[in-house]
Amino acid sequence: MARVFQRKPGGIFYLDYTYNGRRIKESAGTRSRREAEKCLHSRMGDIVQGKFNLESRKPAPTLFEFSEQYVEWARQNKKHSSWVRDENSLKRLLPVFGTERLTKINPFMVERYKIDRKARVQPATINREVSLLKRMLNLAVEWDIISKNPIKKVKKLKEPAGPVRFLEAREMRKLIDACEPPFQWIVITALNTGMRKMEVVNLTWPQVDLARGLITLTATKNGETRHLPINRTLQTMFQEIPRVSNFVFAKKDGNPYVNINKAWTVAREKSGVWCRFHDLRHTFASHLVMNGVDLMTVKALLGHKTLAMVQRYAHLSGEHKMKAVSTLDALLSAKDGSLLAHFAENSARSNMI
Repeated sequence: MARVFQRKPGGIFYLDYTYNGRRIKESAGTRSRREAEKCLHSRMGDIVQGKFNLESRKPAPTLFEFSEQYVEWARQNKKHSSWVRDENSLKRLLPVFGTERLTKINPFMVERYKIDRKARVQPATINREVSLLKRMLNLAVEWDIISKNPIKKVKKLKEPAGPVRFLEAREMRKLIDACEPPFQWIVITALNTGMRKMEVVNLTWPQVDLARGLITLTATKNGETRHLPINRTLQTMFQEIPRVSNFVFAKKDGNPYVNINKAWTVAREKSGVWCRFHDLRHTFASHLVMNGVDLMTVKALLGHKTLAMVQRYAHLSGEHKMKAVSTLDALLSAKDGSLLAHFAENSARSNMI
């Protein structure tokens, strides 16, 4: 049944009708119901009279018009942190592409955007913005608003990997000592599980199974359920935490500590340990690898889909083994001067013969 509708009160009206068994939704380009209904009546008349040509229908909406539709969809289908990030990216995209119709956005325009933005922000930020634009155009294709994504082949910028920052045991102790509960519990949990910040602060008691020794995460970044073992440190800590609400780390009103920036700043200044909260996740993974845990296991614990995501830790295994073996230098040369010097002397004698 043909109809006109708004995706949100006060927004642009859309037409919804069927043509040759194919459901079509398109922007009416107006916030007036009467004008939208006139547009729909005209469209249905063309279909009945055989005048309707799918390819010559009303021009595609502008990115600004389509962004209203996208934001509504994102709020219903994406996690809060994800659609908030999308809205921030749109603040950069709309001033450049907002007045362009979806079919008119082309690779050259996007490449020029990447060059302009590269002078001000990091490649990772640009990649997120361009990825959002591509995602929006892919959805426009899925929703039969346009026939193809005109920037489908635009590639991401290369992002420098950068060094992995992880805490040594001494730094971990200093950081923990600088924290007060309940923030201290949050830091300990992150160090012992490798959980992301939002996974930790939103942790609930039903997710913590002390009898089986498992934490079960369902609202993960990649959408897949993840099971994490509870070690003795966490077993003891969880048993001591008072259960004031459904959230493990709850404020007096029972709500979770979503914003921990102030507590994190205080802890870093007090301890003198300078790192990001996300580096606690790197610390977890790095110490596993340095203690002989294979990368496939680390990948599963971190919740990564591909092994490539944990390759950044691979070098730690070799370095740590070399450091361990190098301790024998001191042990073997401690008794009679220097064993290394003895080998060097023997080598010199051999060369003289």
